[in-house]
Amino acid sequence: MNDLVNAHPRGIARTCLTLNITKISTFHYPSMNSINTTITDVWDRHPDEIYRQDQSHYRGVGRWADDEAWLNIGNAARRRVSELWGLLGRTGTPQENLNILEWGPGGGANAYGLKDICSKFYGVDISEKNLIEAGRVLGAETVPGFFHPVLLAGDPASVTASIPPEIDIFFSTAVFQHFPSREYGREVLESIRNVCRDSAAGFIQIRFDNGIEKYKGIQGIEDYRARHIFANSYPLDVFWDLTMSAGFRPLYINAIRKANNYATFYLSAT
Repeated sequence: MNDLVNAHPRGIARTCLTLNITKISTFHYPSMNSINTTITDVWDRHPDEIYRQDQSHYRGVGRWADDEAWLNIGNAARRRVSELWGLLGRTGTPQENLNILEWGPGGGANAYGLKDICSKFYGVDISEKNLIEAGRVLGAETVPGFFHPVLLAGDPASVTASIPPEIDIFFSTAVFQHFPSREYGREVLESIRNVCRDSAAGFIQIRFDNGIEKYKGIQGIEDYRARHIFANSYPLDVFWDLTMSAGFRPLYINAIRKANNYATFYLSAT
């Protein structure tokens, strides 16, 4: 398995020999430290491990005991890349040897579905368990050096020290809804943009806020454990503007689902 990078802006590397994982020592800002502890308690240390694995899309666990359902996660990501190519007028351009970044790879379903068009796949996750599982799933199916796991241990901007600015495709699905605030999502968008090539493009799935109480998001980090499934949402116009302020050009909104308030934004880096 590739070394797992623990991203933090201080950028001081050390080696954790017991897990054979490359870490980066951390300088904690108290507020971010508190936020990260709360999020990690849910996504890496949840007392119900089966629930945690199911929510993180582990192959063979919970809903994903149906292998076709698990494979369909990655197949959907593959279709979205093709849709993106069409929006960009690149239908005649091969989808191959791409550097891809996923924010929140979970158990690796999307990476698995995109492995045939990708030369390097960077996965940023707050859960070390998820990155290890994604690496395990991909290990037998990909060449060494394909999967680059990045453990988020600081603020979102900290990952830029661990990812070269050469990303061709970026995406995040079923993840922004779990962020602790809209502001956190803005920081993630800016961090993604900072590692993109100017020709990069991608898609971000969110929950949208249309006034329904269930989808309004939490008011403070103290509510996160109880409402992590519905922690964050954006009015569609607010997220559109947010992507532009982060340096992206929004292209299209698709897959607006009123049943669960999902929407997918297609974006270009220029």
